[in-house]
Amino acid sequence: MEEENIKFETGGSFYNPHMRLCRSISSLAVGAIAHPISICDGFSSTGIRGIRYAKENENVTNTSFVEFDESAANLCRKNIPSNLVKGEVFEQEFNHHLMDTSYNLVELDPFGSPVPYSYFAMRSFRRMKEGYISATATDTAVLCGAHYAACLKYYHSHPLHNELCHEAGARILVKHFANLASEFDFGIVPLFTLSHRHFFKIFIRLEKGADKAVQNEKEIGFINFCGKCGWREANPIPLPKCPKCKSKIEYGGPLWLGKLHSREHMDRMEKLNEGRNYADKKAIASLLALMEKEDSFPPYFYDVHRTCKRFGLHNPKPIEDIIAAIKKKKYSAARTHFSPTGIRANAPASALKKLISFK
Repeated sequence: MEEENIKFETGGSFYNPHMRLCRSISSLAVGAIAHPISICDGFSSTGIRGIRYAKENENVTNTSFVEFDESAANLCRKNIPSNLVKGEVFEQEFNHHLMDTSYNLVELDPFGSPVPYSYFAMRSFRRMKEGYISATATDTAVLCGAHYAACLKYYHSHPLHNELCHEAGARILVKHFANLASEFDFGIVPLFTLSHRHFFKIFIRLEKGADKAVQNEKEIGFINFCGKCGWREANPIPLPKCPKCKSKIEYGGPLWLGKLHSREHMDRMEKLNEGRNYADKKAIASLLALMEKEDSFPPYFYDVHRTCKRFGLHNPKPIEDIIAAIKKKKYSAARTHFSPTGIRANAPASALKKLISFK
């Protein structure tokens, strides 16, 4: 098979072509790191992700491929040299491999939740001043509230199962790594946080320091949401009732309320993307443009269709017209990558009610 000029065999190993965009945008994030790095490609399978990281980015000095399955490990050993990439394959269980080994960047891409492997991934940086974790979660049904009990069990958070579920799920995932980082005296800086199709992808920088670790905890709280009147707000604690209509509150959290992206890092990703011939080049450019605007708004958005249904509105304006109307009222507004019908705004739900549909 071939992906972005990488030739490889899949044999009987798992390969998901729908994750190509994830691998491409992650490779841009790797290339945007401004110094040489060594990489651990966990759960390597065919080796496609680690091979792409090494072949596409000059700052990658060394790549180790960790794969517990013997047949997949042997496949990696074939695919790596055929792409003129140097790398060693470790036929080991991921957590065991990282007990006494460290890298600048750990790629954590298991099937389902990264939680069973995240502690040893974080622990591997304990003697370092800086590091990077790139983690994928495909247990979106858990993080988005379809399996409420599982989210409590794995992530120790209440999910939101409504229009905000994808953003809340991504923020719960970031919170999980922020908590682990604090245990090892690391602060985190999310470089990008992506929700796409059936997965979440986060890319974070770890910065050593007890004060920075404490700052993590200051960025964690709850999203309180009223399904009746549409009021929503980020708070340090969950609220029992809506302050506007006194209805029972839905809340998500604890979750990460801080920034989801680094503008500086994403600027470098955009420049790299311009020079690469990715099949998803335009889609990535659009995604990055949307994501860059998100962090200047509160940690939630408004879904146009749900808002219309909530207020009994009909014939909504096109989203760009709604954004223009919001800005005309001296509020800020932008689209969000978490929903094609979502609008970020610093306006209250009551203001949107008057601006969202034609009279």
